[in-house]
Amino acid sequence: MGEVVRLRPGMRGRPARKVGQPRRRRAVTPQAPRARRPAPTRRRAPFWLPLAVLLVASGLGVLAFDFWPAPTGIAVSRDFAVCRGRGQPTCVVDGDTIRYRGERIRLLDIDTPEIFSPQCASEREWGRRAMYRLVELLNQGSFEIVAGFGNDRDVYGRQLRRLVRNGNSLGDMLVEEGLARRWTGMRGGWCG
Repeated sequence: MGEVVRLRPGMRGRPARKVGQPRRRRAVTPQAPRARRPAPTRRRAPFWLPLAVLLVASGLGVLAFDFWPAPTGIAVSRDFAVCRGRGQPTCVVDGDTIRYRGERIRLLDIDTPEIFSPQCASEREWGRRAMYRLVELLNQGSFEIVAGFGNDRDVYGRQLRRLVRNGNSLGDMLVEEGLARRWTGMRGGWCG
């Protein structure tokens, strides 16, 4: 009788080894031990972070009410003052520009003398008069901010609006008092 041959599963008829023969061992090459990765650690947020987020969110909620732009044609009744910095959400910037709830609004129908870059000292003086008179007019009672026709904003990003009280433009009042002139689309000189 012949030799007994054992088949390993999956070998399809090729002998694994003869009975009685020692098993073949693979040559083992020494390898360096693998470095173990440290277990991932979860970083914890500072204990004060949720409190800070809550305080900031609540502060923004309060400010959002005051900075939200007024819809056009809505009555406005606020106390206006001359702007003393960028932090004031509601104030008068100059004779033809106001800030209402953080939004800059340019009076659509007038032009007043400049106070920030005047061509002469008299232009600055007339610009200051127009600015203080606009503060007085705004604080005399409620008025409406009304959108004009055509462009909604000027080249400086200001909203173009008319300020109206009882059907009369507050800009027209400044023109009648000689503190402004009708806006013709071009700036005119105020010196001389």
